Formats: sequence, structure tokens, C-alpha cells
Amino acid sequence: MIGATTVDENEDPASPLLATGRGSLEELPGLIDSLGVRKSLLVVGPGVTPTAERVRSLLGGRCTGTFTDAVAHVPSWEANLAVASAQEVHADSVIAIGGGSAAGYAKIVALALRLPRVAVPTTLSGAELTSRYFVTTEKGKESGNSERAAVRAVVRDPDLLTDVPVLVLASSGMGAVGACVEVLARPGEAGRVDATEGLRLLWEALPRLVREPADPGLRERALAGAALAGAALEAAGPGPAQLVAEDLGATHHADHGALMACLVPHVGLEVELVRELAGPGSAADALRWFAAAIRLPVDLGAVCPPLDPDAVVARLAERPDLADRADPDSMLMLLKEALR
Repeated sequence: MIGATTVDENEDPASPLLATGRGSLEELPGLIDSLGVRKSLLVVGPGVTPTAERVRSLLGGRCTGTFTDAVAHVPSWEANLAVASAQEVHADSVIAIGGGSAAGYAKIVALALRLPRVAVPTTLSGAELTSRYFVTTEKGKESGNSERAAVRAVVRDPDLLTDVPVLVLASSGMGAVGACVEVLARPGEAGRVDATEGLRLLWEALPRLVREPADPGLRERALAGAALAGAALEAAGPGPAQLVAEDLGATHHADHGALMACLVPHVGLEVELVRELAGPGSAADALRWFAAAIRLPVDLGAVCPPLDPDAVVARLAERPDLADRADPDSMLMLLKEALR
């Protein structure tokens, strides 16, 4: 059975193989062949069955099975079912089709069975580029990092976003925006270059994409921004808003992007790039405007039931997997500000 323990690997993975641009899904078989694998398990997120069928058709005999029960927050017992499915069909690789949910399951399969992971993202989360994994147990979310969960190949085809609901694009994109803002809000250079360019792309493209989801150029720029956000998050690790949103999402089954929309304005107060992009006014107000422009709430009370900030932070501080990440004081301040 899978547990969520932190794994420290010394070997850095090579940069993932990449196919990008309109129609790039057609290049997936070649990427699979380049990895030297022959039996791929597909892990399929919600709402992307047509894309999964296209992948099955493209791969032919290279596809050995499909796991279609990926849901948000990666419940541990379902993650174990995905691992068992891969074992049952003797998979030698795992392909995630969808957003953060599919990526999350695929990471657990890759970690447990030491299989190469391939990503076909259909949202703007950027989660496919991180090696951080997590599962939800009866205690809440538990996480870890392992190079064994790192992605080996990515197909970034903007055409796959054509039929994705606008709310999914908005929510997943807000998660990517939040990742960029948190990286830029902290000291240090890790991930800053990617976060800067990712935030520029998403700030320009995402509100327009919500209004014009059929525009292929906007889809392509938003996908590129999300990928940069994922790379920035991989380099710098999650910040307090990310950790709090993950916990509240698992505890209250709340939407991650909506939670980030409520929390990120309180960590982005001093991010100069936000001021540059938004013009006069505070960065916090600019981030609230941005969230409202993509139709997300900015009131935490509208997303979660009444919260006890001290209890939430105590729960996070007790998690051994966050011993080197969670700053109780900053998380408590963030929650209290968001609940005002």
C-alpha cells in the first residue's frame, strides 16, 4: 500500500522530452518510443474521455490499460487502486491525461513502481512539471518529493483545452498564478525567472481566455505560462498559501483555485511585478481584481465553512512531511488576514 513519505533522491532527472504547439498530441507515440517503453497505463482525469480515446487510438498496442477514477485531492485508497491497476496490466510507464488530479495519481504510480511518467495536461495547473506528490488520508493531506515522480515527457497541445469548461481553466490557472506570486514574494532566486515570465503570460492571457476560450493563441500562451509556473514551483517549493489551500481543499472538499484566489492577495502584497502589470494601486487589490476577472471568489468565507485558524495551522504544523516547509506564524497570519 502507498504511504506518503518524503523520499530524497540524489540523481537529477534529465529535462523532460517535450512536444508543444497545436496538434502536438500526434507526437505522443514518438515520445513514448524515445523513452523505450512499450506498455503504458493511462490515468485519466474527469471530463477528458475524448482526449483519452484519442490517446488510446494513437498509441495502439503501446496502451495496456486505463485507470479512469482520478478525482481531486488523490485519496490514498484510490491511489493504491491505480498502482494495482498498473501492476495488473504489467505497465512499464504511466501517462496522465488531465489536470492536477491525473498528475497526482500518476506520480504515485511512478513513485511506487519506479515507472517513467508522461503528462498530457488539459488544464492550466502546471502540476505535471512538479515532482512533489501527495495523497489524502484520514488525517488530511500528506506529501513528499521524489525524483522518481518527476515527469519524463510532456505533450502540451493547446487544442486539448478547446472543450475544457471555462471554470476549470480559471481555477487551474489561478493555482498557477498563485504559485508564481508566492515564488516572487519570498527571498531567494529559486524559480524567480520562470515565475516572472509565467506570471506575465498568465496575467495577460487568462482573463481574456475566460472570455474567449476558443482563441487558440490565448490557449497556447496560457499553457506556456502554466508550465513556467510549474517549473517555478518545482524549483522553489510551495509557499504558505499553497499549503493552506491544499489542507483546506482536502478537509472541506473545496476548489483549489478558488482557495488560492482568496489567499494569494495576502501573500503578494510586496510583489512589484503585480504592481507593474496592474498599474496604480495595491498588489493585493490587483490580485483580487484578477480573481474576479476570471470569475473566482475572493472571500474565503464563501468557499469554506467557518474556520478556526489556530486549529488549521496546528494541523499543518503537526505534519511530519512539512517539517521543513511549514511556517506556523506566516500561515496563521495569512489565514487571519483572509478571514477578516
